[in-house]
Amino acid sequence: MTPSGTSRIPLVRSVLLVVVIWCAASFIYAPIFSVLRFAFAPEGDVGLGAIGELAGSRRVRTAIVNTLVVTGLSIVTVNAIGIFQVAVLEYLRVGGRGFLRFAYSTPLIFVSVAAATGYGFVYGQTGALTRLLQSVWPALPNDWFTGTLAVVFAHTFLLTSFHFLFLRAAIRRVDYSTVEAARGLGASNLEAFVRVVLPVLLPTIFATTLLVTYKSLGSFAIPSVLGGRRFDMVTELILTLNSLRRPDMAAMLSIGLGLAVILCIAAMQYVERRGSYVGGSKTPVPVERIRIASPFVNLAVHAAAYAIAVIQLVPIALVVLFSFAPARSIATEVLPSSFTLQNYVTVFSQSTAFVPLKNSLLMGASATMAGLMISLFVVNLAHRHANVGTTSLDLSFMAPWILPAPFIAIGLILTYDEPNLLVANRVLLGGFWILPIGYAVVSIPIMMRFLRAAFFSLDPALNEAAQSLGAPAFYRFLRVTVPLVLPVMILIAGLTLNGILSEYSMSAFLFNVNNKPLSIALFEGARSANPEQAAINLVYISLIMAFSLGIITLADRYGLGGGK
Repeated sequence: MTPSGTSRIPLVRSVLLVVVIWCAASFIYAPIFSVLRFAFAPEGDVGLGAIGELAGSRRVRTAIVNTLVVTGLSIVTVNAIGIFQVAVLEYLRVGGRGFLRFAYSTPLIFVSVAAATGYGFVYGQTGALTRLLQSVWPALPNDWFTGTLAVVFAHTFLLTSFHFLFLRAAIRRVDYSTVEAARGLGASNLEAFVRVVLPVLLPTIFATTLLVTYKSLGSFAIPSVLGGRRFDMVTELILTLNSLRRPDMAAMLSIGLGLAVILCIAAMQYVERRGSYVGGSKTPVPVERIRIASPFVNLAVHAAAYAIAVIQLVPIALVVLFSFAPARSIATEVLPSSFTLQNYVTVFSQSTAFVPLKNSLLMGASATMAGLMISLFVVNLAHRHANVGTTSLDLSFMAPWILPAPFIAIGLILTYDEPNLLVANRVLLGGFWILPIGYAVVSIPIMMRFLRAAFFSLDPALNEAAQSLGAPAFYRFLRVTVPLVLPVMILIAGLTLNGILSEYSMSAFLFNVNNKPLSIALFEGARSANPEQAAINLVYISLIMAFSLGIITLADRYGLGGGK
């Protein structure tokens, strides 16, 4: 590198720093300030009028009650199913573990509005299982699968992914010698599990419970699709209030939701810190699966295990099967009688069907690239220069981690629905780029967490060796650091793009006719009675699941950077 090139590096770094600070000020701090201003001083005078109006609204009170009821029930049902699944896979001898493991892992690829639409297709008014049940019970109403029942049911079988990921890892760390000791003292298999295994798992169970609480409080896509037109939760009501031109009430309600989420995250951090002190021995004996002695209990466990697997697989199987079926058969047949590729041809050949997919890919790629560049710059800066400034910048981009998507979306709407000097006096609301900006803002925290872990795992001797050979800092960054963290960057990019394809919360607030994403097309299709639209929806869901499966397989194979 030439001396002149070396001299330009500090200038480039300074320009990048200014751009990153502008991004934080424009798309994190300004939206937060706008929400607070509209909530407490909508007309310029500080007051709490919005709180009084919210408290006096029967619909708001009902939405809050619905949110709390759904959250409470989801905590119980998700934990019951999740713990049972982990016990079946890791603690008990149950036949067909490979099949069960595959079935129980499906919530990792069947998520958000795609999963909600799939459940609506199977259990909804014209769903295949609804028609099958009505053939047995003709009096069953078409809209039996709505409201609290539908939302809690979907949560129960979709939020067990936390248990599949984290609780399975925790139970493998249990020292089996303690289980054998308890059984040697006369404890039954159930008593050993309850009194020995579960106490070791409690920190992880608490953590997964808080994650379920966090997800249930902010649930948006599932109640929007499955709850029915008369069922509201807080997130839906924030969107409704904003559409009714009551930004003050929407802002205040989003603050309340944000405070609830912050409490959940604070509790998670507390449990996470305590979890490090709970466990087995340093060199635990691996858990051996226990044979169930009672034939009746063994039969009941197998029946329950396979029933749960069927419940989780049936929506996915029917979605994929009917995506290859003629559109006319979707609302009339329980299983397709013929197959065709026409639905896939339609999605990729018809502009109206392809545009949402193209928009999501373009916006997702843009948001992922921008978020990855900002995350890489901030993490590298904080890693090399630990001071108040870099720490503040790091925390600024982590702020969206503790704020629900509706809060951030409302802030962007209130900030950029009129000309703003932060963006050259332009109006962003109603344009194409407001939604990718929202995607990037909510994606950056998770990117930074993964990248920070990758940076801390780097061997400092490599950078020191390059420095001793005379390589400048920027050259060392490009030729030493970036190649080492590149596998993590690629996987983070894939996971982020995968999440954006089915992202609904931010999309519902910020989309417009110029940037209609895939998630909104799925939502609109779920409420349409047109079988052609239903067929297109099924193709969308199948494509999202295929992409998710590819990304998760890649992440599992290379261990988020652990591969070659």
